[in-house]
Amino acid sequence: MADDTDDTNGVEFIECTSLNLSYDVMGLVTVSYTVIHNSFKFVTYNSISAGGKSFSGYVINASVNAVPHSEVWYETHVTLIATTDVDE
Repeated sequence: MADDTDDTNGVEFIECTSLNLSYDVMGLVTVSYTVIHNSFKFVTYNSISAGGKSFSGYVINASVNAVPHSEVWYETHVTLIATTDVDE
């Protein structure tokens, strides 16, 4: 198991092709995304910007797994329930 007490060399990014946005009839947005990182910990964001829109809300599900065939990379799969920020 990795020692995550020193994150000075931490690397993390959202894997762009994992981003999925689904709207419901009430205007809520379910945002699913995957964060790739090099330490064994949960990495989540409560706000995401995509396509000129900002989505803010609450994480409703998250799981962390090792990236297959890798000894140093992990992925956190996240589902966020959000609203779209109005920038008018």
